[in-house]
Amino acid sequence: MVTATANVTSEKCPMCGSASNRTVCERARLGRQWALTECRACRLHFTAPIPTQDDLVAFYQGDYHSDLRIEAGTEKAFDAKYQRYADALGRHLPLGRVVDVGCSTGLLVRKLCDRGYDAEGIELNADSAAWGRDNYDVIIHSKPLEACPYGPESLDAILFTDVLEHTQHPRDYLREAGRRLVPGGIALVTFPDIWSIESRYHYLLSKLLRRDWMWGNCHVPLHVWEFTRVTAEACFTGAGFEVVEFRRTQPAPEPVDSLALKVLSAPTNLLSWPLLSSWFGTQMEFVIRKV
Repeated sequence: MVTATANVTSEKCPMCGSASNRTVCERARLGRQWALTECRACRLHFTAPIPTQDDLVAFYQGDYHSDLRIEAGTEKAFDAKYQRYADALGRHLPLGRVVDVGCSTGLLVRKLCDRGYDAEGIELNADSAAWGRDNYDVIIHSKPLEACPYGPESLDAILFTDVLEHTQHPRDYLREAGRRLVPGGIALVTFPDIWSIESRYHYLLSKLLRRDWMWGNCHVPLHVWEFTRVTAEACFTGAGFEVVEFRRTQPAPEPVDSLALKVLSAPTNLLSWPLLSSWFGTQMEFVIRKV
């Protein structure tokens, strides 16, 4: 386990500015140390120190997404999920101009185009963006949203599926993105719940067995923020949005080599049952509307 330094424990909450926080988990990446920190005032969980933009670029370049850049790779990993996302968008916006931010290889963009949307993608991993353009015949920009040709109130919907938690400041980022939405425009936002039943279970295992790596639900520093439903909705409200649809799902378990970990994780497999996943699943999916 990495020892926290003073600059980690003294970091102020980026949501409310409080300096009262506690370190929940510590990890090392890129030769540096990071901590998942919980604000005692607003209960936000965030990475301290907050990664810089250069850090974020370094996290996701090179081989990141390489397993998706093969024939049927993205379909195998995400087809069912992307179908669900497209259905969720369709319930609130039958047609319109849509941008999928962090679109990976662009499969969801392709699905939306096939449904009649005027859809484009944004992906900062240049290899994934190029692969998507060549294989799915869709428009994918390889630059940040603010540098793309989308003027104020020019979009009907923006998708942030497993993206917002990777930005330096999700509330401010969402607020700025919202300026590109028409009045009443829609955003689809998804990310995991850091204190879901599955996450709490693995957190307790990691503490009881003193094996920090067993808490696979903690993704610092790749996730700049880790959300609960309460802190997510506070973020949306602060950015000028209201929640119009919420659901939970349970992702398929990640493959593990350790037989012991497979056995210990077996109870959480019950969460894949549809009834349980809709109530207690780790993944949160929000449709929010610009107020």
